Amino acid sequence: MKKIIALVLSSVLCISAVGCSSKVNDNDVVATVNGNNITAKQFQATLALYKESLEVMYGSTIWDTEVEDGVKYKDKFKDIMLDQMIDIEAVCEQAKKDGLTPSEKEIDKAFEELKKSIDDDKEYKKKLEDLGIDDTYLKSQQEQDLIIQKYKENFDKNLKISDEEMKTYYDEHKDDYYKDEVKASHILISTVDDNGKELSESKKKEAKKKAEEVLEKAKSGQEFSELAKEYSDDTVSASQGGDLGYFTKGKMVKAFEDAAFNLKPGDISDIVESEYGYHIIKVYDKVDKQLSFEEVKDEIKTILTENKYIESIEEISKKAKVEKNESIIKKVKF
Repeated sequence: MKKIIALVLSSVLCISAVGCSSKVNDNDVVATVNGNNITAKQFQATLALYKESLEVMYGSTIWDTEVEDGVKYKDKFKDIMLDQMIDIEAVCEQAKKDGLTPSEKEIDKAFEELKKSIDDDKEYKKKLEDLGIDDTYLKSQQEQDLIIQKYKENFDKNLKISDEEMKTYYDEHKDDYYKDEVKASHILISTVDDNGKELSESKKKEAKKKAEEVLEKAKSGQEFSELAKEYSDDTVSASQGGDLGYFTKGKMVKAFEDAAFNLKPGDISDIVESEYGYHIIKVYDKVDKQLSFEEVKDEIKTILTENKYIESIEEISKKAKVEKNESIIKKVKF
């Protein structure tokens, strides 16, 4: 979550466009950052937005995931979100001190683009109206987004990363730049139904017979991609001729992985059985090499730039005068 805010510093507009009920007053202050207030209304909206997003991405079980021994994510969520909001406030203030403020013309242009996108989305527009969000408020949020954007651009422009720094990082993370992967396609004859339930023994025998027939066609020289499109029960890859792209070890089920990594480019496997069914695999390419520093230099520069940007955000927040109102924070629900 820290990395998300540091790299993206997402729009407070989106956060503010989420409604929620409360037992605290909207204007109650949950925290101040260098004298600037973060209200209960803003805090609740942030929690509501991210709660919904996280459940869409990871499911409702995300809240019971342990983030520390004996501590679940639901117990840390409010702290994480409030710290994120504090980071936003602190960075915006620092950017203003550095003279990184957008012009009125830039703000007006961004606001016009925002208004157009809102007008094109009737449902979202109604939500804003129901929440009482007016143009004055929307425009202020656009200004904040532009301030953050300018801070990031200025940071990147002035950051100097030497070849020595990049080489040191490469030497310390060399294993991350070792490529051991294959490019393969497959044909799956499934032994489970649409609900993931295993088929009966008789149905499994039929599936295996079908797999053997398809394997014979593949071994006889028929175009593998066409066979995948016609026979494979993996509908996602079937539409691409069975193509799975490049993958590393640990990405596929063990039986599939073992077979794929033991094949040579151009080889077609015998029938490989997994929990999903019977696979026929064709390997097109194999990569097994240590990437050189020059090959990954640009990638390392990007990583170091992002890391240093995160460190700058943390340093700004550390220097900020922050006061939290724990009694109000405890009352805020999500």
